[in-house]
Amino acid sequence: MPLFELKSPRDMLEKARREHQRLSTQFNIDNLFNFFVTAYHIQDYIRTSEAVAVTVLNAFMEEPDIKSCRDLCDQGKHLKLTRNNRIDPKTRILHGCVNGAPINTLPVNGGRKWVAYIDGREVDVKRLAERVLEKWELFFSGNGL
Repeated sequence: MPLFELKSPRDMLEKARREHQRLSTQFNIDNLFNFFVTAYHIQDYIRTSEAVAVTVLNAFMEEPDIKSCRDLCDQGKHLKLTRNNRIDPKTRILHGCVNGAPINTLPVNGGRKWVAYIDGREVDVKRLAERVLEKWELFFSGNGL
């Protein structure tokens, strides 16, 4: 019997959806970590099940948002990126209080925004999570999963 009854790529996608729902409801480091780790490892279930040609999956995994997901996942799991000369993402939490964020980034008292700096790009982490889930869903529908 598979671990925790996760048996298929679809099961992992559904888990990523649940993690994203938790993240949307309560945006914190635990939910953020769980989402990116789950979302990145959907590929493992696809590879093991051989549900899609490896070349198709490998091409998808090169998509910039998926690579950003990989970097956040790997840094969260291992604390430091060590393979293939990858640069550790830097993260910052911007706050909507005075002097808590650059001018015009957030409204005053507008909450907080988590950003990552990945390969020289500033990435809104919450929006990245949304895009990653959308891209996985499109990949599944486009490949009959």
